[in-house]
Amino acid sequence: MGSENISLDKLPLKTIWKQIERKDFHFYCPGCKKERRIFSPPKVGTVRHILQVVATTAFFTLITWPLLTWKGVVAFVPFWAIFEAFYRMRMRAVLVCNDCGFDPILYLVDSKKAAQAVELHWRKKFEQKGWTYPEKKQGLTKSSPSHKPVIHGGK
Repeated sequence: MGSENISLDKLPLKTIWKQIERKDFHFYCPGCKKERRIFSPPKVGTVRHILQVVATTAFFTLITWPLLTWKGVVAFVPFWAIFEAFYRMRMRAVLVCNDCGFDPILYLVDSKKAAQAVELHWRKKFEQKGWTYPEKKQGLTKSSPSHKPVIHGGK
């Protein structure tokens, strides 16, 4: 057997590894209409979440068994509260669109603040590029129609 040089171009592109199908949560950004993907659904309380907190509670109960016995199971409530608080904070950070700055949670609370946040995001983007931000023209508001409505049947 001699030493043969095998070219990488001649190797097959197939792999024996299976592709892992990720079950990301995907949606479209209402601001820029781009498809967004996040690591899991924004709502807390899936079966996976419950199992994670149950496993943590079971581990805590086993560790503190000499001290608390079965009372350690009650730790599920504070563990769930802590888990939910951190999960919601993480979701809040992930849901804000990197492209347009739209924050859906802020929009649900106060739409005017959400519009200000989007404008601030765009101001920062323009500033980073060294461009001037196009200011809104004052005085160009939606005014009343130029004609008066006609009322029929009156004197």
